[in-house]
Amino acid sequence: MLPDVRFSTILIADDHQLFNEGLRTLLTFDGSLFRVVGQVYQGNDVIPAIHKLNPAIVLMDINLPNRNGIDLSRQIVREFPSVRIVIISMYSYQKFVDELQEIGISGYLLKSASQEELVRCLNQVSNGMTYFDPKLKAASPHQEDEFIRRFKLSPRELEIIVLIKQGLATPDIARRLFLAEDTVKTHRKNIYYKLDITNVAELIQFANEQGL
Repeated sequence: MLPDVRFSTILIADDHQLFNEGLRTLLTFDGSLFRVVGQVYQGNDVIPAIHKLNPAIVLMDINLPNRNGIDLSRQIVREFPSVRIVIISMYSYQKFVDELQEIGISGYLLKSASQEELVRCLNQVSNGMTYFDPKLKAASPHQEDEFIRRFKLSPRELEIIVLIKQGLATPDIARRLFLAEDTVKTHRKNIYYKLDITNVAELIQFANEQGL
């Protein structure tokens, strides 16, 4: 009789199809204890997929169309406390990592990670531990990415920029982030001041140029 092998089920959420497929391939090898049960490419498909597939782990990018990974992480932690979240992103901004840790994610990997690092991360998360890419700690705590040093944007401000780019108005953003409308207006004012811009079109142009 074959032994009862427990697999950790994975939902992958990344809008770049080649990268999404690549993650699936990296997790499909002889002896793998991971089973990819679903792949989605839009932020607004993540929650329905969790309802349908009940994955153990959501492996998710921050920068998703329609809804970003920070916003989704909040909802997943609130509504699916047994589902563990691993962010895989090109962003090494420590402020992003800090905010996501406060939300309650279980892991954060940079997209430059190797297959070995990916498997190590998911193994630890599957066993109830956390895993944050060691490369995130390579810099001094007082050093920030060039992007952060240059623009001084907080994680919340970056989050709001992405939502504005997606076409959400202030009341929509307030509801999405569980904030007061006046708080969102203040964030928008601060964003415009920090970026020295005056309108949404300029903000969207900035977001596109920075890959947000």
